[in-house]
Amino acid sequence: MKKIFQRIYSDFFLNSRLEEYKSLIIKALENEYKVISIEQFYEIFMINEDKQNSKYLVLRHDIDTDVSTAKLMFEIEKQLQVYSSYYFRLSTIDIPFMKEIHQYGSEASYHYEEIASYAKQHKIRNPNQIYNNMTEIQRLFSKNLETLRNSTGIPMEIVASHGDFVNRHLRITNCAILKDSEFRNRNKIKLEVYDDSIMKYVTSRHSDCRYPVFWKPSDPVEAICNNSPVIYVLTHPRHWKANIKENIKDDYNRLMEGIKYKVNI
Repeated sequence: MKKIFQRIYSDFFLNSRLEEYKSLIIKALENEYKVISIEQFYEIFMINEDKQNSKYLVLRHDIDTDVSTAKLMFEIEKQLQVYSSYYFRLSTIDIPFMKEIHQYGSEASYHYEEIASYAKQHKIRNPNQIYNNMTEIQRLFSKNLETLRNSTGIPMEIVASHGDFVNRHLRITNCAILKDSEFRNRNKIKLEVYDDSIMKYVTSRHSDCRYPVFWKPSDPVEAICNNSPVIYVLTHPRHWKANIKENIKDDYNRLMEGIKYKVNI
């Protein structure tokens, strides 16, 4: 019952936390952090290897829902002249906004979920069925990515896996699509955001979460105050402002998807 109340409050009554988000960035800047995107993080640590003893706050936004709040977060970043990464699902694609992000110098790319989508469409409950159909799933990924690249004019060489209830049920992440290095090369993917090759440089990792906790495992401000060299922060717009219409739509869609998957409709 307590969790239901917390979910209702978070979805429909949560006060805007955008000033808190702004304060987080200001705190980082005051402590001489460079606030950067995943793409910039990759270039600094894996291409140029020019770290110069700097401190970095790496900002990543997974746009699972609520593009309107993502736009407000982007306005804050522009005001403070910092950069970040925005990863869009097919259900949240906003081409003009993605182009604006890219033109500013931040990163806009794909938050992919073809394993989960395929499993829901075909009512797959056995992980072996996913691996047996991986070629078809990869084909869908390639098609979706190419469509997005053509529509936006953005290279999208870095992508981020989305997590769905189906992935948890199957115990397979969407990252499995990109395990094959040849497949990555053919699709011009230079990085999946969860790759160990880049995450090994992170010294403090944080993700936002629902009311009343807000952060796991801890508030990134603590890491800033402790001068952690590379702080990685993942956010989701719905945790920063209650967009009632958007949350109702998303909650309904998730409920129906869950019912259809479980009862094999």
